[in-house]
Amino acid sequence: MKDIVIFVVSDTLSEIGELLVKAGKSCFESSIREVRFHPFINDRQGIDYLLELAKKEDGLVVYTFDSSELKSYMETEAKRWNIPIYDVMGSLVETLRGITGEEPTKSFKPTSELDDHYFKKVAAIEFAVKYDDGKNTTHLDEADIILIGVSRTSKTPISIYLANNNFKVANIPLMPEVEPPQELFEISNKKIFGLILDPDHLVDIRTERLKAMGLTGTSNYGSYERVMMELEKAQQLFDKLGCMVIDVTSKAIEEIAAIILANIMRR
Repeated sequence: MKDIVIFVVSDTLSEIGELLVKAGKSCFESSIREVRFHPFINDRQGIDYLLELAKKEDGLVVYTFDSSELKSYMETEAKRWNIPIYDVMGSLVETLRGITGEEPTKSFKPTSELDDHYFKKVAAIEFAVKYDDGKNTTHLDEADIILIGVSRTSKTPISIYLANNNFKVANIPLMPEVEPPQELFEISNKKIFGLILDPDHLVDIRTERLKAMGLTGTSNYGSYERVMMELEKAQQLFDKLGCMVIDVTSKAIEEIAAIILANIMRR
């Protein structure tokens, strides 16, 4: 038997490959030495680098690309270098059996063991990525939960956490200069949750963010006045929508998610 390293590659934050590999790994525990995750590989240089690593490690590349160009390039280069690859739409167990020479220790049936719960989770994660940070505001009524709030109020991590619990979540950033999407006023406010943060704490977070981006002194993004204006405008929208408001200051992501879910269950 041969032990291998699996490289899970995507051009987005998509977790489909990760979920499939974790399920496949459970059938080949003694043959899979390590699983490494590489999201946001969105150019040919990134693919070349990963294929080079896979060649050195004698590994398998599990990939999912939205870009047909990157998908085609991955397939062409992997074939050229004789590196095994797997598109998440294929049969993972057969691929692993062929590479490792090991027979799976238990049955792996997508229609039963991955079942409805698994596919709901995948759909929820894909939805959260598609509707992250206001990238998409059409069909918001398909969301189970909609998070709105000013920048740096933990909208994205809360969305991903809830998606891993099978909830379809959209999150929308609020900026005074940009009108909120009309769709917010056309759906039930029971789905909508406004997120706020202590202004001093938010100033600190934004200041650190600016430092990390090398923009210190060139933006009012982290100023107290700007933060207060944004929070006041956001509160006006929350009042207009009549949605629940959650103060996320000093709260863990799990705690915030629990508040949201408890509120949904009560309703």
